[in-house]
Amino acid sequence: MSKLLISLTGALFAVSMNMTALAQTDAAKADSKAMKEQAEGDYKAAKAKNKGDYEAAKAECDKLSGAQKNTCQKDAKTKNDKADADAKAAHTKAEADAKAMKK
Repeated sequence: MSKLLISLTGALFAVSMNMTALAQTDAAKADSKAMKEQAEGDYKAAKAKNKGDYEAAKAECDKLSGAQKNTCQKDAKTKNDKADADAKAAHTKAEADAKAMKK
């Protein structure tokens, strides 16, 4: 009887550990999905902000003329391109982090 009780206790412990591991895996997958969705939302928000900032900068440039206007427009474009690249890099990193969490 004692051996049977020990065997049953061991089996129940093993089942419990497997169920815990499965629950943790499911939670990690859910967290990974949430992180990916958050990253996508953050990226879209950053792109929208960059576009608004660029449009505002171009409007300021329109107040100028000649070489000053050209320089202003180039600066605005350069800042916009950098902001877009930064947003893309952050998005790529966040997706990689989410993918790593999934494993």
